[in-house]
Amino acid sequence: MAHWFTFPWLADPLLAAGTLVRMTAAISVGAVPLAGLLPWRMRGVLAVALAAAALPLAAAARPPALAVEPALVVLAGETVAGGALGLAVAAMLAAAAWAGRLVGSVSGLSWADDFTPDAADEQAGVARLAWWLGMGGFLAAGGHLAVIGGLVDSVHSLPVGAILAAGGGESAAGLLAMLTRLPVPALDVALTLAAAALAAVCAFHVGVAVCLQTVRFTPGQGMLQGLAAVVALAAVVAGAEAWCGGYGAVARGQVEHTLRLETAPGR
Repeated sequence: MAHWFTFPWLADPLLAAGTLVRMTAAISVGAVPLAGLLPWRMRGVLAVALAAAALPLAAAARPPALAVEPALVVLAGETVAGGALGLAVAAMLAAAAWAGRLVGSVSGLSWADDFTPDAADEQAGVARLAWWLGMGGFLAAGGHLAVIGGLVDSVHSLPVGAILAAGGGESAAGLLAMLTRLPVPALDVALTLAAAALAAVCAFHVGVAVCLQTVRFTPGQGMLQGLAAVVALAAVVAGAEAWCGGYGAVARGQVEHTLRLETAPGR
């Protein structure tokens, strides 16, 4: 236990506090798509564990300016950095739900939200189903390990206290560039996932329109919307491999590169 007393948080309390603030902000923002599935107490435990794991790397990458920077400036900078990193994780975790919500809105599976926007979050809607499929694929692909590794490695690519420090323009520019390109991969994934189901719904509507023009038939109220919803749900089930495996691999790769403030391969 002798090494415990020489651990970086005792040698440099500001470094330890900055690392903890960054991890707390990242976990708090990154867990937004999880809604109430991750209690705040658990988020705090995760933040402390990540901060303890990242401290040795943070101490090795500690910038000289940290010794002269005001504590409030360092902590404010780490709050911004952690929030930006958490936002990168949250955007990719929410991409599958965005795709499901898009399919649900087009097919009519989520009309309840349009009529009662102040109601509680749907628990059995297509957006929730898509989110669970995507989350399962993300975890199966090791996405949680990519998140943990990326947050720990972030103290090396973006040292604690560097973002608002004098001469830290390069670090701030890298973080700003990451935030600027952040919506692109998330929207790309969401539209790619939803494309097949949307094509199926559009084909259904075109086919029904042609049939109704050639056959004298008046559908009952809500019949076409119900059939379109069935078609959309069938398309999601048929493409479950893409919603799980494909999304999981792509989301893990995007999270891995974004948390290191790099561009993803092929972008």
